[in-house]
Amino acid sequence: MTQPYGQQPGGTPGGGFQQQGGTPGGGFQQPGGPNPGSGGFQQPGTGGYPQAPQAPAYQQGYGGMPQAPQEYSGGPIARPGVVTAAAVLAYVQAGITAITTILVFIGATNMEGGMMALQLLIGLVQAVGVALLIMGGVQIMAGKSRNILIAGCVVELVLCLFYIILYAAIPSGGIDVIQGAKAVLIGFAIFFAIMPTISLVLARNAQTTQYLQSRR
Repeated sequence: MTQPYGQQPGGTPGGGFQQQGGTPGGGFQQPGGPNPGSGGFQQPGTGGYPQAPQAPAYQQGYGGMPQAPQEYSGGPIARPGVVTAAAVLAYVQAGITAITTILVFIGATNMEGGMMALQLLIGLVQAVGVALLIMGGVQIMAGKSRNILIAGCVVELVLCLFYIILYAAIPSGGIDVIQGAKAVLIGFAIFFAIMPTISLVLARNAQTTQYLQSRR
């Protein structure tokens, strides 16, 4: 069978000259492996210059420094006993202070002038302390805040200190009965300072802090 005019044996259709082992499309290629799709000249080897190795990328941010841990990353936790104890003590202190506040206001009605004004002021401060203790106990039990409870405890401690100074300043005149009464009154003032002190310490406890952070 005769070949078409202008075509050598082993050539491509259309008359293009191709060496043995060349690429389709008529491109000239040296031995060493085809380069599909290009049809251009290629030196023996892998088909291009080798790329330089890439430096490993840092995954932790600039300079590879780790991120600072958060203060608390867990979910809500159960209310610890210290929180319940702080709230209960606040409620008890509020009840006792409410009784003494009523007595202070009743006593103010029998006074005049500056003494009456001082008695009314003391009663007003005690009423504020009662409100702060109750509100603070509710908020810390719910895991919202302890600031109001701490403020109520501080008010109670200031009142106790005021009563201690006031009772100690009562002149006794060397009478044993008066001195004994002063000692009893000072003892009561110290006793009333115990519960707000404990409640304040419990409100600042590490378990309380963790509980409040988990609820935010």
